[in-house]
Order: sequence, then C-alpha cells, then structure tokens
Amino acid sequence: MVKERWPVIDTHYHTGVCLINTFDAEEELIPWMDNNGVDIQVIFQVNEGFVHKTPDWNPFIGNDYISKIQNKFPDRVIGLCTINPWLQAPKTYNWPKAKYGRKMDLPIRDEALEELERSILRLGLWGIKLHPLEHDFEINNKHIIYPIMQKLTELQEECGRKLFVVVHCAGDSVNNTPTQLAQVAADFPEILFLMAHAGYMRSFGTAGDVAEGIDNLKLDLTLNVTPTTLKPAFEKEGAEKFVIGTDGPFDLATTKRMIVRDLVGDDDEAVELVMGGNMAKYLGIPKLRYEE
Repeated sequence: MVKERWPVIDTHYHTGVCLINTFDAEEELIPWMDNNGVDIQVIFQVNEGFVHKTPDWNPFIGNDYISKIQNKFPDRVIGLCTINPWLQAPKTYNWPKAKYGRKMDLPIRDEALEELERSILRLGLWGIKLHPLEHDFEINNKHIIYPIMQKLTELQEECGRKLFVVVHCAGDSVNNTPTQLAQVAADFPEILFLMAHAGYMRSFGTAGDVAEGIDNLKLDLTLNVTPTTLKPAFEKEGAEKFVIGTDGPFDLATTKRMIVRDLVGDDDEAVELVMGGNMAKYLGIPKLRYEE
C-alpha cells in the first residue's frame, strides 16, 4: 500500500570546519541525516568565526561553502547565509560635531546588504541565520536589522522563492528576547521567522504569549528541553505554530523527538507537522510517498 507523510525537516544545523566545529558536510551530513531520520536539513555556518565569502585559507567556512553543500545535495539540503549586520554604511555623520546629521558622502558600501543579495540571488540560499547574542546586536534595532529585513522582503519577491530567518532566541541576553523578535516579525509579515530555542526556560510564559496571532512567527523547539512551558501556546494555536531542529552536530536527533513528544503527547499528526510538515507547507515541499 502506498502512503504519504510529510518530510522530516530539521531547522537547525551548524556546518563547517573551524576551532569549535570540525564537521565536513560534504562527507558527513547525509550519513548523519540518514542515521537520524532526517529527510531535509537546514544548514548554516557555525556562529563563531563565520565569514561572508569563503576564503582561500579555509574552504570549509563561508556562505559559498553552505551553497556548495546545498548544490551537492539539492533535494536534501536548504542553506541559509550568515551575515554581519554591522557592516552597513552610515546614513549620516555622527562625528565630528560640525558634521552631525549631514548625509554620509564617504565611499563606503553596504557590505551586509550586498552579501545578502549575493547569497540569495547568486548562491541560491533560502534566508538568513542571525545570532544577536554572539554577534552583539539587538534583533529589533531599526537602524541595523530593519534594512536587512526590508532587503530580504524585496529579494523574496525578486527570486520568487519563500525565504525565512532563523534567529537565536533563547532569552539569554537583552539583545534577543521573544518580545523583541515578535516585534520584528509583526513588522515584516511577508517573511517567516523561526524563534530558535523558543525562549528556552528563561522566557517562561513569554515566548508563547508574544507569538500568539503572529502567523509568520514559528516557535522553534530546537534544544528547548522545557517544552511544557509552551503548552499554553500549543493548546491555543496547535501544532501549526511549531517547528524543530537538532542544533547539530552538537546534539542528537533523539533529543529532538523527546522534546516534541513532551509537547504534543500521543498525537502523531501533530508530531508530523512539528517535525517537518509546517516547514514543508511554507516552502511548497510535497509529501513523500512510501510503501508500507
């Protein structure tokens, strides 16, 4: 008998070779996915020591490397770029005092916006991974982040693909609270935002409350080992509000499955949606057919 199921889409995986991680995705990713029951893997760079363009001295970092892995396994990998949002040209002078407020006229490019455009249009990546804690910016900073979100909205229309943003949001700094991310998602309704770690235990009660009614904001349960704190959100908005990743290669897929079961219980349809169905629907990925 032929049956159908939603693909398992893991939303959170760091790839590359650097001091903190030695995961060569070309050789190791697909075997890891097969061993852990993952059909499609979302990948991005390690947060520490990321670069825009892949350098000669290390071919295993950079957005080009992420694109290379995606191109090698196009049916199984979805790549996101990592950019430094601080690398934007100032719009006006703030020093010296005599020039304060004057339009910036120095030959400075918007490197962050240029890299975002290159990553989406030339490299074919599907969005951005942002880490406000490690990279030291407020996720709702209208001077730094909003130009990037506006650019991503324009690129989504230009490329004709659904794009999305993964944001580290464990409530572990004043830069990345669920309340801040909810504000950004509400201001950019055409882009899907994944609240990675869904506030964790530090944002007890807050993550579910602020995400309620914001359809383009998903609670990403990646490594949220206290999913019962999100039970009210599940009861109000259902399984459609949630996605999950592994945070690999630093954790195992078995943890992910336990987290989902702790939240939804014995509801197999809800499990299937959280494990990948919700992302598949957004990205237009069909169900998989299999023989039983």
